[in-house]
Amino acid sequence: MKFRDSIVTRLFLYSVFTWGILLCAINHGSAQLTPKARYEKELKSSDNGFTMVSLNENGIALLREKNKFNEGKKLWEVVLLDTLLNERWQGDVEVKSNYDMIGYEYGGSYVYFLFREGDKDSNKFGLIQIHINDFTIKEYDIKHEFSFRLTHFSVVDENIIFGGYVSREPALMLYETASQFIKVIPGFFLKDTELLDVTVNYNNTFNVLLIERNAMDKHHLVIKTFNASGILLLEDYIEIEREKNLLTGITSSLKREELIILGTFTEGVSTEALGFYAVLVDPFTEQKIQYNYFTSLYHLLEYLPEKRASKIKDKAVERIDLGKSPDYKAHIQPIRIEENDDGFYLLAEMYDPIASNPRPYWNNYYSPYYGYGYAPYSYNPFMNRYANTPYAGSNLSESSSAKMIESVLLLFNNKAKLVWDNSIQYTDERRYSVEQTSDFLIKDELIFLAYKKNQEVLVRTAKLNEDPEMDSISVPLKKQTDIVRYETEEDTGVRYWFADKVFVWGYQSIRDNEVKDQDPVKYIFYINKFEAE
Repeated sequence: MKFRDSIVTRLFLYSVFTWGILLCAINHGSAQLTPKARYEKELKSSDNGFTMVSLNENGIALLREKNKFNEGKKLWEVVLLDTLLNERWQGDVEVKSNYDMIGYEYGGSYVYFLFREGDKDSNKFGLIQIHINDFTIKEYDIKHEFSFRLTHFSVVDENIIFGGYVSREPALMLYETASQFIKVIPGFFLKDTELLDVTVNYNNTFNVLLIERNAMDKHHLVIKTFNASGILLLEDYIEIEREKNLLTGITSSLKREELIILGTFTEGVSTEALGFYAVLVDPFTEQKIQYNYFTSLYHLLEYLPEKRASKIKDKAVERIDLGKSPDYKAHIQPIRIEENDDGFYLLAEMYDPIASNPRPYWNNYYSPYYGYGYAPYSYNPFMNRYANTPYAGSNLSESSSAKMIESVLLLFNNKAKLVWDNSIQYTDERRYSVEQTSDFLIKDELIFLAYKKNQEVLVRTAKLNEDPEMDSISVPLKKQTDIVRYETEEDTGVRYWFADKVFVWGYQSIRDNEVKDQDPVKYIFYINKFEAE
């Protein structure tokens, strides 16, 4: 009996231990993005596609140019969706026929759409402001006195911030919607200076990031913080090491007390980066820029065969021991910073530019016959950070295309030290322009890094200091009887929405097998909502 009891006890303990392991695996492995809702809008083959604007917890705004006119003005359709992807409001706005949409923003209770007359350096802008609750529409004609090449467009407390260049000198303008007055913010128009970033903060201030290259022996990273009226609140000059060349840079948005600058750097004259840099902003204490070579990251080289990646890392160690920099470089662009208790998460994407490859042009953004469309004037913050500055080393011409390689996610602590990284590799993602391909969200201790491929969302889920797991989730259709005949490859993707939610979108040709007395094939634009669980 004693022997039998010991066997039973051991079996019991073994089963408890096994179930404990399984439960741990289930708790981590079953955590995923779950589809919650879907929106569909049926289109004709000649219809234009939509520009999407996240309104965070207030939903999504959609805008598209209609092939209709009213008294010589173009009609643009606006649709406001709630967080369940139901239509809250639909209406048309009238825009001068020679104006094109170049930007959008969301701030406070308004969504904004920016239009410009003809030429990219035109001094005439048109602004549409729509209240997202009572749906009132206001139009503003904005004219300034000089040729201005716009690179940044932001909204702070109903004031509009325009960043860009007059000739080769950076300039900043502020337009007050209340008074309809435009002014030039002083302290710019500097030679040999590059405008890297304009970021709106959580406290209704905004940051402007520049690189000053006019000193004979020293270069500086310059950050200026202004209030909503354009009054300078903070200015910090951070010295750049003489042999370093900063290629890109973006700032956090004061969700945390610390303000950080993150970007990519190289050495010498090169369009490719050697690694990421990080520095905290403190005008009262000297802060040194911290440099992190790509070869020091755990997951960045995973897009390569294991042997080749290992060889690159070994060679990098040898070069560093000899006092040299690694020779591995890549084209990488920072996209956005997310701040939480862990620190600062930086999302960046790697790509290979492809030789000049003129892209096709159609009047419509979406064509079911060709499979993709071209939105020549849609505002893309990812491209906007580098495509229009005269100094950016990673410039791509409008006729260039790119192969998107992978997404990289990094975590910097409150001392600007790199403490964690992750990545997700793309499969044959070619674009007619460099554009954001992935996004991420954080739910409790889980970090979801995702991108969309055809009718699937590919997700790499990780915890800090644990190996990531890969999963694929199907994008569900509205009806079980629907069958996807074709989905466009170009105008599709995934974006962080708010809290623990993302949305994906695309264009599909769908056959409805329940339809008997009419054409069962329809062409649709869709948005799917996913939630981390």
